[in-house]
Amino acid sequence: MKLRIAFVLLPAVSAVAGDLPSSSKAPLPAAKAALVGQDVPSRWQFGTGLMWRRIGEVSVTPNLQRGGLADRFFTPNPAAGPANEPADRSYDDGFVNQGAATPGTGLTSFWGYQEDSQVSGDSLSYSLAGGLALDSPLPGRDDADSEPAPFVEISYMVPVREGLWAGMASNFSFLGLDGIVASRMGSSDVTTVDVFPLDGVIPPIAPYSGTFSGPGPLIPNLPANRSFRIDPNGGSTGYLFGADADLYSLAFGGKLRWDNGDRCFLSLGAGVVINYADWDASWRATLLNPDVPGFSSVGAANSDRDFLLGAYLTAGAGFQIDENWSLEGFFRYDWNQSMEGSVGSTPFEIDLSGWSLGAGLNFRF
Repeated sequence: MKLRIAFVLLPAVSAVAGDLPSSSKAPLPAAKAALVGQDVPSRWQFGTGLMWRRIGEVSVTPNLQRGGLADRFFTPNPAAGPANEPADRSYDDGFVNQGAATPGTGLTSFWGYQEDSQVSGDSLSYSLAGGLALDSPLPGRDDADSEPAPFVEISYMVPVREGLWAGMASNFSFLGLDGIVASRMGSSDVTTVDVFPLDGVIPPIAPYSGTFSGPGPLIPNLPANRSFRIDPNGGSTGYLFGADADLYSLAFGGKLRWDNGDRCFLSLGAGVVINYADWDASWRATLLNPDVPGFSSVGAANSDRDFLLGAYLTAGAGFQIDENWSLEGFFRYDWNQSMEGSVGSTPFEIDLSGWSLGAGLNFRF
C-alpha cells in the first residue's frame, strides 16, 4: 500500500513544479552554460587590423680595405715609380731616371736635383706631391623606426570559469623594413719622400742635371728609404649603405581573455614567433682611382633569405559590439634573432626586436 502511494505522489510533484513562476528558471552564465552543454558564443574568432612596429635598427661595419680595396684609400703620385724595382722617377725637385749603367749595376748617371738643401750627410732626398689618401668609413647605424604592419589573427577560446576564457591564437603579419647608413670619409694630400744613398759620391752644386750615358757621378736608381707625408686638405667623399627587407612573421601561442560583464574585456598572450626575412643590401662609395690620382665610384650588392626565431608577449583591451563583433587594441613586444648578412667584406645587422601597437576588428564564427 505504501508503494502505491509513492507512485501517486510523483505526478503531483511534477505538476506543481511545472506551475512555478518562469523567473525561477534563471539562465546559467556563459561559462557555466558551456560546461553543461548549453549554447554559448562561438569559440572561433577571426581578426584583422594594423600594427605599428618599432623595429629595424641597422648597424653597419664597413671593412672596405679588407675587401681588396686598400689601394683605393691610399694612392701616391705614380711619377715616383715603384720603390722596389728600377724606374724613371720624376720629383718636384729633381729626377732619378734609369741610365746606361742601370741594367748591369743598378746605378745611374741620369739624375738631377735643384736645391743644395736636398743633400744631408751621405744621402740625397727628393719629394713629390700629388698623391691622395682617404679615411676609412666608420661604423654607423640607422635608428629604429615605426612602420605599419597589417595582420590577421585566428584564435580558439574555451570558457574555464565565469568571465574567463583560455585558448590558442595565431597571428600573421607583414612588415617592410629599410635602412640607410651614410659615412663621411675625409681626404688628405700625400707627398712621397724618397732618400737615395750617395755612397761617398759628392754631388755637383745644385742645380744639377745628368745625362743618360754620362759621364757623371753614379747613384742608385732605387731609393734606400721611402716615406709619405699626409696632410688633411679639408675635402671628403661619401660612403652610403642601404638595406631593404620584407619580414613575414607567424606568431603562435596561448591567450587568456577576461570579460567584465559590461562588454569590455582584457586579454593577455605569449608564445613563439617564426620570422622569414627576404632582404637585399648594397653599398656605394667614392674612392680613389689607383691608376691616376683622382676619384671614382665603387659599389657592391647582395641578397639572401633567412628564417629567424623569436618570442612575444602581448596585452590588450577591447569592446564587444555584439555577440559576434568586437574591437580590440593591444601592445606587443617581440624578442627576435637579429638578421645578419654581408655585402662583400662589409657585414651588417638588422635588429628585429621591438614593440608594436595594434588595433583590429574581430568576428566570431
